Amino acid sequence: MDKKENSQQNISIPEMEEETLQYWLQNKIFEKSVENKSKENLYVFYDGPPFISGLPHYGHLLGSIAKDIIPRYWTMKGKRVERVWGWDAHGLTVENKVQKKLGIKNRRDFEAFGLEKFAEECYNYTREVSEEWEWYVNKIGRWVDLKNAYRTTDTNYMESVMWTFKQLYDKGLIYEGIRTSLYCTKCGTPVSNFEIAMDNSYRDVEDPAITVKFKITTDGEFKDAFALAWTTTPWTIPSNRALVVDKNADYNVVESGGTSYIIAEARNDSVLSGSDYRVLKKIKGAELMGLKYEPPFRYYISKEGEFEIYHYDGMVSMEEGTGIVHSAPGFGEIDSEMGKHFGLTLMLTIDNDGKFLPGTEKENPYTGVFYKDADSSLINDLLESGLLFKNEKVTHRFPYHDRCDTLLIQRAQQSWFIDVESLKPRMSELNEKINWIPEHLKYGRFGQNINQQPDWCISRNRYWATPMPVWESEDGDRIVASSVKEIEELSGQKVENLHRPYIDKIVIKKNGKEYKRRVEVLDSWLDAGSMPWAQIHYPFDNKQKFESNYPGDYIVEYIAQVRAWFNVMHILSTAVFDSNSFTNAISTGIMAGSDGRKMSKTFNNYADPRQVLQDYGGDALRLYLMGSPLMMGENANFEESELRTKLRNVLNPLWNSAKYFQTYATPSKWRESEIVKSDNILDIWVMTRLNEVTKETAMNMEQYHVPAAVRVLEEFVDDLSRWYVRRSRERISSGDQEALSTLYTVLLSFSKVSAPAIPFMSENIYRTLNKFSAGNAQESVHLEDFPEYDNDFIALNQGLLEDMRKVRELVSCGLSIRSDRKISVRQPLGTVAVSGMEKLPEDLSALVLDELNVKEVQYVSEVPSAYASASFNSIVVGLDTNITDDLKYEGLSRDFVRKVQELRKEAGLKVGDIIEITYPSDPETVKVIELYGQEIVKKIQASKLVVGPEFSIRKVN
Repeated sequence: MDKKENSQQNISIPEMEEETLQYWLQNKIFEKSVENKSKENLYVFYDGPPFISGLPHYGHLLGSIAKDIIPRYWTMKGKRVERVWGWDAHGLTVENKVQKKLGIKNRRDFEAFGLEKFAEECYNYTREVSEEWEWYVNKIGRWVDLKNAYRTTDTNYMESVMWTFKQLYDKGLIYEGIRTSLYCTKCGTPVSNFEIAMDNSYRDVEDPAITVKFKITTDGEFKDAFALAWTTTPWTIPSNRALVVDKNADYNVVESGGTSYIIAEARNDSVLSGSDYRVLKKIKGAELMGLKYEPPFRYYISKEGEFEIYHYDGMVSMEEGTGIVHSAPGFGEIDSEMGKHFGLTLMLTIDNDGKFLPGTEKENPYTGVFYKDADSSLINDLLESGLLFKNEKVTHRFPYHDRCDTLLIQRAQQSWFIDVESLKPRMSELNEKINWIPEHLKYGRFGQNINQQPDWCISRNRYWATPMPVWESEDGDRIVASSVKEIEELSGQKVENLHRPYIDKIVIKKNGKEYKRRVEVLDSWLDAGSMPWAQIHYPFDNKQKFESNYPGDYIVEYIAQVRAWFNVMHILSTAVFDSNSFTNAISTGIMAGSDGRKMSKTFNNYADPRQVLQDYGGDALRLYLMGSPLMMGENANFEESELRTKLRNVLNPLWNSAKYFQTYATPSKWRESEIVKSDNILDIWVMTRLNEVTKETAMNMEQYHVPAAVRVLEEFVDDLSRWYVRRSRERISSGDQEALSTLYTVLLSFSKVSAPAIPFMSENIYRTLNKFSAGNAQESVHLEDFPEYDNDFIALNQGLLEDMRKVRELVSCGLSIRSDRKISVRQPLGTVAVSGMEKLPEDLSALVLDELNVKEVQYVSEVPSAYASASFNSIVVGLDTNITDDLKYEGLSRDFVRKVQELRKEAGLKVGDIIEITYPSDPETVKVIELYGQEIVKKIQASKLVVGPEFSIRKVN
């Protein structure tokens, strides 16, 4: 496990983070970060509320961190970013959980139990919030007000939703009608299309695939032939009203087994496979239009124009079936559109529980039978009546309701709708004002959804939801209320509770009429779409605050919410305010398990998130997730190894750099007041990189390109720890004022730049540096402003940045040669030759000499063939690997120093502790002491060197 240990306190990074968390909580740093910013300078972030009983998972952690990093940045830019948690506490999920607890299975059980008692149970259920949420939110370093969280069940919230309904109604955007949409027979309610699309709620289902014979009755050449139609829903055959063909397609009249059939020519081989047949005639679909036929069943009254063949654009496919479509208006969106177009009966033959209604022309033997249970009997009836041509099975994708795990059907139903169709042009215009991450969503998933979605069915025949604020009299007169106050004034009754059944008891008497509330409730997605204003009880409170800061600045959720929450917010914002709801939207990708499959305990393909946070800490997870393609809308697998990488390559080196400064600034009694300006080339370079990183981080954060911002930070940590600190080690350890001043300045500024991304580590570094400050430090790095950057300074030193890049590439190439030849870096070599590169300035060439541990660098037209060489970007680097005696003993002296340093570390000695060294008397070691003894004593703080039986050290002070 890559746990970073604090050498002084001997605690791991996760333990350090826990101490930092307690510091924030005890000193109310989050609250101060909000309150010390002006209320007139808001940055508005919309936080999509999770379902109240759910438990946090990696998807929540990804979203939560994304909801934290951007607000932290804008807070440091001077904005007041209020962050209040919310809970989604309405809808079918709550009802189903309570029903299961109470053993309620159907509406009769509801009536027996009592709606008032049921509502109270729903209240009780939504009061129980898992304490795990706060643990996770704290551990990932997210700042949000959990204690004052709003609930969609709050009266104030519901009142704002009712006000939204009234605005839509008054604008003529709400209508009551019969439309065909997805329906759940178990819940007895419509289900939104985008709710199914959101989580791709489809499953593979095996269904009957039958081909049915429809006998032509129209006199003429086609009489007594059978039109063949294919369906995977045998239960809709009793509701058949028409057959549909493609008027422009070719059809055949074929003879098989002495019977004539009509079928699309393109489907002959598929439908008639295994049968002998001959084509009697080829015709166009248009010649079939108007033919009448005898339906297989006549349970329901028909009217003129039914049981006839029609053409309807887009209804017939030649990819499956027979090229002739059985149409049952009321049980398919396009079927219903076609039926309405030709004036056919909308077949309301299935009740709210999914059971057949009685026949209206003759007795229906399936009355009271659940629709799916009737399939096998209906197929048998068709077989016995000689009307079943083929009976097969098909596996296809079918929508299901994840709230109750029930397959959905398309069903015509009396409902209330928002007229989305009329809003589409304006919705598309307002979409132009939104900055989408990833960009393709603007005209892709979101833009296409605007154009393709149907009108929104917003009424539900359920219980636990915001009530539809509509009261009607017996003669159909209607009152739509927009507030609790209005309801009370109209009714003269006190509104104690907006939920059913309490609100149902409110009766309005006006002009001699009695108005009772329509029992429907509102789709919980209307709650969600109203969130920007409902969370602050607009327009009843916070009117100026909302109107001055709308649309919101930022929203982030996973990709499925593009068609769901983002969509409903856009619909309502367009309709109510003629505005987009948000300005910047990030849509994250979906995280899969380590094997690419959905995260599942069964597959054992992901690490427990609680254990991950305990082992690696919040910052490691933040770096991993915020730097991943997920933040640009791409999907990715969760790899625990990446957390170890973030600790090893970013957090540990950064913390070590801060501790290194502290280690040598403390004995030097260095203070911020002693900062001096440096002309050292490394100091200038790292200060230029700091300015460059500050600029690039700010630009990426303001463009909402979070992975790019994280990448910039990580690259700088590498530059700082593995290049600047390492190359400046001797200057820092000797108390060099320029080096200490530079490292302090860089660490302090970088703690602020990195604070939004790694809030724990940045706080630890900031508070470590506070001990050296001039007394002007804030209580927390998160109360600081985001640093400014100097564009002129960056421009002035562009040449230095490029040269330093060349130095590091050259060094990397030279070190790879050493590695290939198995020559330790501690072993000095004579010469490095470089061709294909202009001569570097002396101070940069000196870095090459020191890094490669060579005596001389030569810039040549061609590297000598005797040298060991390698190349990069057309540049050739060669090392003279001939080791003279002088070079050999110099290398051995470095090995000697390294051995002593290891012994000092094992003994737990501190900087400043003086030691005595005992060394063995072998000839090579003796020679090393003879040549380099004085230098060794000075370098490793030794009082003397003594010959003895083996290597050892002894503290002498």
